[in-house]
Amino acid sequence: MRGAGRLRVSMEDFHVMRNIRLSVRIMIGVGALALIAAACSSDDAAGDQLVAGGDRPRVTVQPDFSAAALNVNIRLTDEGIEPNIIFLPAGRPIRLVLTNHGSTEHHFRIKGLVPTQLRWMEVPEIDEYDVASMSTSDLAAYGIAEAANITDEAELAHYLHHLIPTFVPQKAASPTGIKPLGTEVHGYVTRGRLDVMEFFALQTGEYIADDVRFPEFTARVIVFDGSGA
Repeated sequence: MRGAGRLRVSMEDFHVMRNIRLSVRIMIGVGALALIAAACSSDDAAGDQLVAGGDRPRVTVQPDFSAAALNVNIRLTDEGIEPNIIFLPAGRPIRLVLTNHGSTEHHFRIKGLVPTQLRWMEVPEIDEYDVASMSTSDLAAYGIAEAANITDEAELAHYLHHLIPTFVPQKAASPTGIKPLGTEVHGYVTRGRLDVMEFFALQTGEYIADDVRFPEFTARVIVFDGSGA
């Protein structure tokens, strides 16, 4: 009987300990889920705070000339600007690529953001007939002096097709007569074309981008300090 009593007490203790362990596991699981939820909420809150804007202070940073350019793709359509929120790291070279997916000329301008070293891509539009009528000095001005030595028409056409684009500090007026001034990030594209700009954004803050021809099309541009300083 004494042995049976000890066995009965041990079984009761076993069930008690099992219930305690189960309760502890449940508490640990609930605590872990709470921590994960808190972390997710914190990250979401930080992202919301960055996007929310408001009275975000403006800080001027130094340009990093050794950094690789960051490609930022912007789609311009007859319905608006995509994406409608654009993030740019301050101090890093930006290569803004505009593509026109609409049926007419569209512009993209960031109001109030004064760019540093703004350049527009320029691709020489010359064909083999132009080359035939150009002097050696004219060809040299376009950086294609060697084209004068190509006598085969097909080879010359292939050479001109692969001309390397350059970046220039000015851009001609658009077909509708709107000229980017260079004091703002401003580019335009006609139907089915693209435009590429390179620049530094040195002042953090939130800006509004719009389409000059269709001012109802807008997007938010957030320039942030990527260094974390």
